[in-house]
Amino acid sequence: MSTSLTTPPPASNDRSAEDISRRPLQGIHVLDLTHVLAGPSCTTILADLGAEVLKVERLGVGDMSRQVDPIRQGESYYFAGLNRNKRSLALDLKRKGAKLILEELVRRADVLVENFRPGMLEALGFGYEHLRKLNPALVICSISGFGQSGPLRDHKSFDLVAQAISGVMSLTGEPGRPPMRAGVPIGDILSGVYGAAAIASALIGRMTSGRGCVIDLSMFDALLTTIPYFAGRYLADGDLLPPVGSGDPKVVPYGAFPAADGYIAIAVFGDAFWPLLCQGIGHPELAEDADLAKAGSRLERRQEVETLLIDCLKDKTVAEWCDRFAAVGLPHAPVLSVGAALDHPHTQARRLIVEFEHQKCGKVKSVGSPINIDGEPITTSVRPGPMLGEHTEEVLKELGYDAIAIASLKTEGAIGS
Repeated sequence: MSTSLTTPPPASNDRSAEDISRRPLQGIHVLDLTHVLAGPSCTTILADLGAEVLKVERLGVGDMSRQVDPIRQGESYYFAGLNRNKRSLALDLKRKGAKLILEELVRRADVLVENFRPGMLEALGFGYEHLRKLNPALVICSISGFGQSGPLRDHKSFDLVAQAISGVMSLTGEPGRPPMRAGVPIGDILSGVYGAAAIASALIGRMTSGRGCVIDLSMFDALLTTIPYFAGRYLADGDLLPPVGSGDPKVVPYGAFPAADGYIAIAVFGDAFWPLLCQGIGHPELAEDADLAKAGSRLERRQEVETLLIDCLKDKTVAEWCDRFAAVGLPHAPVLSVGAALDHPHTQARRLIVEFEHQKCGKVKSVGSPINIDGEPITTSVRPGPMLGEHTEEVLKELGYDAIAIASLKTEGAIGS
């Protein structure tokens, strides 16, 4: 039986004070009925924080992200990192035996996370009302493209679709060019982060109320929270700001500019940084220009300022400009490739790359959690993402099923391993 948050957890010799502080969700049992990215990213955060996450997957198929490259001996290297620290149970939820297993797991769980399309969980016989009858203290989190209500509730969605309809794509790209999605799946990742935060908050609330709740999250909603500046201008004055590439519609200079061998990002966000830029590029006299000293005037003369800056930067390398700007204290950064960012000394110093052994993929490296507690990353020790159904028999034995019952469920087609 899972630990209840309505009372303090029992003392255990296996849970030192240090371990509890760094893995604060130990003792929390999570049923993970998610697939692809939004849901799995949510449950991975919970797993990294110490929760026992059981990934319930479709028999014979599993999470579709198991098919994502690179593939090693039939197993996805990507999946192994994304779904770290979880166990896998393979069920056919159309079978009576599988439904009974899931019902027992629900009774024992603290949290259930799913990202089926709205209505599918109910069609399987596990609607919210049934789940709450089985376990009134259960925290249920549903993550979908557009949420459990509204005219777009049943509209099929992926991150691209949500970025398009949320307005994010209209703000991304170069002026006068077609709209462009963000290069990373921010709708998926952000809804996963919001999901983990909401679940943790609900668990804290349960300590007082003793009751669970239903959390309804969508990629559409999450993406709207990324545009507060643009939304604020429209809601206040009806202004619609255009895309400006790597720049900002109201700040100049602010963006990525070409140097001799690559691009460098420069952020003059506020008038105090303008003299520092002038000093860094070797033109301190520009700081004396009364018009250019003010953000509004620089905005009116955007083309002039950016052309001047591009002309100055072309004669030196990115590394040389980084040294000069660092010396004067100007916010800047080289525009790095993914590989260069992963290999960067700061990435290594922050211990953001985790490494573990997978029985098929071999040595796997993955980006770990950004969370540090008491000076330590929470992903210093990682289990690889599970094989499909790897823990099926182990979980059933924990539920009290004997060898004969397990064999019968296999014959029925309710379980697999």
